[in-house]
Amino acid sequence: MNRWWFPGCCIASLLSAGSALAQANEIVVTGNRISGDDYSGIPAVTVEKRADFLVQQIRLTNDTRAADARRQELYQTIRDLLADAAKKPGIAFGYGDEFLIPITPQDHEIPLEHNLRRPDTSSTALYVKMALGANDDVSKALETLTAFIRKARLAGRTEIEPLADVALSVVNPDRYRYEIIAEISADAKKLQAAIGSRCKVAITGLSNRVSWQRSNISQLTLYIPYEVELNGCE
Repeated sequence: MNRWWFPGCCIASLLSAGSALAQANEIVVTGNRISGDDYSGIPAVTVEKRADFLVQQIRLTNDTRAADARRQELYQTIRDLLADAAKKPGIAFGYGDEFLIPITPQDHEIPLEHNLRRPDTSSTALYVKMALGANDDVSKALETLTAFIRKARLAGRTEIEPLADVALSVVNPDRYRYEIIAEISADAKKLQAAIGSRCKVAITGLSNRVSWQRSNISQLTLYIPYEVELNGCE
């Protein structure tokens, strides 16, 4: 029997909102779109990119009395999720904190947590991912993701609980590094033209890594924390 709970606030709040080496550093980006206060810490030049995946974190919990049985039922649930995902293009799984490690049929025994207050209960948290192509309908991708979780096959006494709101993930954000640097360079040339020969424009911070913020339901704002200095002004 399926036992699941899905918070209605998750999709509603996401639609209204409109950082282990895995897949070349796949990073989970949580939170809603950038607020006014966040903009003060972001440089003038950024690039907007669609996320590679929508990701929903879920927790699998099992309270079967025998520890070995709990473990077997949790891992059987993960195997069933993987088997069902093989029939749904775009669905994949990962676990971890900021960096996601792939879960595969060959490597599905992810770490389990044991409840100190309830010694006969074990759980584990993982991410269900839905790939986002450049032209994919985000609403339909969300529907596919949530429907997949809702229909999950649960072994034994396993229960499923989605955690927080749907997040985004990006694979190897540093692949956008030189695109961002080119945009910064172009902006610096415009600034130099605007001020003429009165000052010299100098850019610092280009050795920094790419940073990111969520900008809407499916987009990320990517940037390098650089600074512009004006020197030798007359």
